[in-house]
Amino acid sequence: MIQFSCCIPGGSLMPEGVREVPDSPAGQIVEKCRYLLSVGYDRTECAGGMLFGLTPEDLDYLVEENDKSSLGLVAVNSLFPWEYHLADPHADHTPYYERAVKLFSIMQKLRIPYAVFGSGGARSLRGNTIDGYNTLRIYLNEIARAAAERGITIVIEPLRRAETDVFVTVPESGEAVRAMDNEAIRLLYDAFHMAEEKTDPSCARDYIDIVRHCHIAESPKRSAPGSEDSADLSYNRRFAAELIRGGYRGAVSIECGFHDFKAEAVSSLAYLREIFAEAETVTCTPVRDLIEEPVYLKPERGTVPADITSASVNGRVFPASPWKDGVLVILTAKKGEAVTLTLGREQVGRAPTAARAWHPLYDRKIGTVDVKFGDSLFGSYVCCGFDKPFFGPVADDGGNVFTRVDPDTREHPHQRSVFIGVGDVNGVDCWNEVPGHGCVRNQTVENIKQEAAYASFTVGNVWEDADGKPLVRETSTYTVYNQSDACRALDAEVTFRADYGDVTFGPTKEAGPLGIRLRDELRADIGCGCLTNSWGGVGEGECWGHAAEWCDYYGEPAGIGPMGVTVFDNERNERFPTAWHIRSYGLFAANNLYFKGGLTIKDGETLTYRFRILFRRRPMSREELSDRFVLYTLCPLDK
Repeated sequence: MIQFSCCIPGGSLMPEGVREVPDSPAGQIVEKCRYLLSVGYDRTECAGGMLFGLTPEDLDYLVEENDKSSLGLVAVNSLFPWEYHLADPHADHTPYYERAVKLFSIMQKLRIPYAVFGSGGARSLRGNTIDGYNTLRIYLNEIARAAAERGITIVIEPLRRAETDVFVTVPESGEAVRAMDNEAIRLLYDAFHMAEEKTDPSCARDYIDIVRHCHIAESPKRSAPGSEDSADLSYNRRFAAELIRGGYRGAVSIECGFHDFKAEAVSSLAYLREIFAEAETVTCTPVRDLIEEPVYLKPERGTVPADITSASVNGRVFPASPWKDGVLVILTAKKGEAVTLTLGREQVGRAPTAARAWHPLYDRKIGTVDVKFGDSLFGSYVCCGFDKPFFGPVADDGGNVFTRVDPDTREHPHQRSVFIGVGDVNGVDCWNEVPGHGCVRNQTVENIKQEAAYASFTVGNVWEDADGKPLVRETSTYTVYNQSDACRALDAEVTFRADYGDVTFGPTKEAGPLGIRLRDELRADIGCGCLTNSWGGVGEGECWGHAAEWCDYYGEPAGIGPMGVTVFDNERNERFPTAWHIRSYGLFAANNLYFKGGLTIKDGETLTYRFRILFRRRPMSREELSDRFVLYTLCPLDK
């Protein structure tokens, strides 16, 4: 749980403070910390100037009081006075270092873990960008060693440009901390500074792994959280939600200018508890039967914590994971059944995993992203070693494959399992592999996620002509859900971006962009497969070339039993519903280009396709497949 903290007034650099530190601030620290703890705060915070000015007797008193009953001090802010020149390569840094060591020694006695490196004026580069930054970085590493020896971590606080010219934005500060690669130097988030700098709160999750402390106040007057003079009360709510979704578990300290310290401390704590509330339940009343269906639900109150793994009702427990502003639940429920699901942290089923791997397939090293359920390989995204990437072969838990990957075949060798291809991209064939054909080159694999309810990853590919000239950029995300292999869904979201000028997809039969090649035993010509579509078409003659919301390929191979592959089109795809290039010999592709005409993506614009592919080991009626399609269409997970 996030801890609530508050900075006590009285520091020389606090907004409501005075320039001179009181002669004996120890009593103030004790009194105000005790008050904050008594009204419900978990932690407290004070300014460095208050500690630095302590007499030996005052320090002994403060340590004694803290040993008797903890004052809850989690951090010390405002380490250095504004007149210091920490980034000046010509300044004498000896007194700066001595001050830091003295403060760290006091903090060690009081068991305070975090030293906040704000001190905007003291750290400013003052125009000496390169030498000043290097001097500041060296100084930080020097005092970090002294801090680490005393069990203290320095947290860099991004400030406003009005206060300093270095470590201003969250991305700048976060990248600087990562570059320093020092465990004793971490990051602090300050919601007031972020709001003042127009920082989107969503970036809070980008560096959550190195954040150790947070500050909060209302912009633009640095007033108490929830104050009426806030320019945008929603900002701190969004900030709070992002911290919870990111899994932050440290303290959030109010750092503001109080008008009435005691009264505002109480009202602000109540406000923090409201905006940092964690969701406990979500509700759902299905309009159709759900059988291990991925369902996106939003809580009525609070934010879904990052570590949620389950949702339960009446003894039934389902896999669940945080998803956008809510939770993704792999839900089984009857039509009309009103369920209130309690979010929890149980492990349910065999959650899918996705990880980079190298496999010695076909006598060559192949880079892959393997998606597994336990020890069972569901499928691999093969990044390199072929002229275009593909996902497959796709298999059930017993290793029975749905799709074909045969590097030695001469019959449509380019049709490998699940792939993305178009036979006419500015006149270049990026479907077939014939002389002069284009290639799809993988550049990145990123955002690999392994959650209780799903696993996903995103690839970045560039399509090139035979000479290596780039044609179009492709970014695709693949998502697999924690379902049994009775019916397991693979979602593909494919975005083409015209980064190299206009892109024209010609009216070619060799296109998808989604293509699937089934195993031979599921072929309709030589195997047991049967083709059907959403409006009742049966066989290639009634399915090939016709538009339909979905198509299905199903059979029962000898010795294996029921096997089916179903593809759902998406109503947001161009010219929905798509026409189908589905053949008796095992090709299964969505293709508007040949049947409805080519299209052009203008320079700088994008075109996105979304599909859901069901791989199932049981028969399904057309009614059940239609129900699943409606759920996929009316309740999209990416809304």
